Amino acid sequence: MPIGKMVQYKEMRHHPVLSSHLPETHWISTAKTLRMLNTYRTVFIKPNYGSGGNGIIRAKKLGRKYEVRCGSSRRVVKSHAVRRAIRSYRKPHRRYLVQRGLRLAKYKGSIFDARVYMQKPESEWIISGITGRVAAPSRFVTNYRKGGHAAPISKVLLRVFKNDRTKMRQTLDQIIELSKMIADTIEQNHSVRELGIDLAIEKSGQIWIIEANPHPGHMLFTQLPNQTMIRTILKNKRRIKKH
Repeated sequence: MPIGKMVQYKEMRHHPVLSSHLPETHWISTAKTLRMLNTYRTVFIKPNYGSGGNGIIRAKKLGRKYEVRCGSSRRVVKSHAVRRAIRSYRKPHRRYLVQRGLRLAKYKGSIFDARVYMQKPESEWIISGITGRVAAPSRFVTNYRKGGHAAPISKVLLRVFKNDRTKMRQTLDQIIELSKMIADTIEQNHSVRELGIDLAIEKSGQIWIIEANPHPGHMLFTQLPNQTMIRTILKNKRRIKKH
């Protein structure tokens, strides 16, 4: 069963550590969307259920106007028309949430995030794979299905932190620690043995939790030059299936 993004958000919000890594998120309303646009200048409108970056809408404040984008489609409107522009991209009968936009660090000019592939083949959660996930040029989502590609996470972080190996190591350790906390927290209320955890990194080094997908795709890991991670993921999938 898929786990709704809002359910995940509420479960993690009660965690003493994870709560400070969650971007502000609400069920969508015009008032909340406009308030958050005034505060953060960029917001993301996401379907509560969905994966692969499908249906994600970005609204951005541009002076007195607003840019609303979904995929390659883009509209620039005044404040009174923001609601209509967003609604034109929304699918009927689906619930949406609005989330603050983040000032993501970039790798070679494109935004990126960290994908952590968690598995529980036995009694403990383990990290089978971790990679940088880099968006296709001019895209605002990093998903593999939307043209995102893998890049070794240490290489990505070293470039972001200007070859500061200490900062790279600290960030990587924090990504690993947070991922284990996320898996333990979600498992308290859901029967899951795999999670694809997506973490965003701001220019400042602040780490934000985007989401945890209980049915993660593994094709991203086939793009890495070292095939150890994809082999580990597939081996653990077979072990999980036996259970």
